[in-house]
Amino acid sequence: MNFNTDAERFRELIHELGLPLKQLPSILGLKNAECLAWWAQKLDVKITDQHFARFSQLIAINENELYLGTYDRDLAKRRVFGEYTSLPARYEDNKNSFVRTSAHIIRYITLTRGSWFADQVVSSLNVSPLIYKDLGTQINLTYFADLLETLANIGFSQDELDTLASVNFLTLGGSALGQKFKQAENYHDIYKTLAENFHHFDSNFEYKSEFVGRKYKLKTTLPLTDHEALKKDPEAIERLMRYRHILLAWFPYLGGMAPLFPKAEMNFKSQTVQMVYEIDLSAEPKRPMNLHVVS
Repeated sequence: MNFNTDAERFRELIHELGLPLKQLPSILGLKNAECLAWWAQKLDVKITDQHFARFSQLIAINENELYLGTYDRDLAKRRVFGEYTSLPARYEDNKNSFVRTSAHIIRYITLTRGSWFADQVVSSLNVSPLIYKDLGTQINLTYFADLLETLANIGFSQDELDTLASVNFLTLGGSALGQKFKQAENYHDIYKTLAENFHHFDSNFEYKSEFVGRKYKLKTTLPLTDHEALKKDPEAIERLMRYRHILLAWFPYLGGMAPLFPKAEMNFKSQTVQMVYEIDLSAEPKRPMNLHVVS
């Protein structure tokens, strides 16, 4: 699309979404009377990228999509009129995950990059950061895969992506489930607690757990027929499975124990992804230490 000026596009955007003019001061950074004068074309205001960024932040819609007109108008209108936690269609199908599964990632980004950066990451996916106000909000697995891909694309190294899987204590540690992990006396208790609470995280995967002697064996199966977006992106699947492999190793940390890295084997078929893990529970756990949980 071609526009003569940024101001022209900005006006068109306001018309497209039916934005109440009372919201203009927060976007233009002007007083009410100045905004009305600009709207009546009696005041000249240079519209910049910053104004589009504020518009984007207000409704949590990707800034480039707003400018180009390629955004989901129905979704954007719902956001304009207060439905901030409404989700794009891409994340609506098969909502079998909870935002709590990625809350520690957002917390880590906020601690290391700042809240504005974290909000921009989420908004770039056309999702409002406000969804993290309720960690029980449901969303699909594609969102989690897209979040990891976005972080990779903006410069997160593989080491830092791996670190994201080790900081689940940032949010889980202070929860009721986190307290159950904290009470574990050994590695068997840790993984028994996990096996009993997979539903806390998602129901996308089929889980089969068994304790054989001093080993914990786990097989997870993801039916790709329910995840068409992932099915078309093998790289996203591999990134997701790598993350889950590392995450599985760090649950002992919630109980003050050293992580246990499992053996793992991935079987990637056209319709399913299977991961088979084996964890040796024979190691003697260290004395439980006090976890420092950042609130």
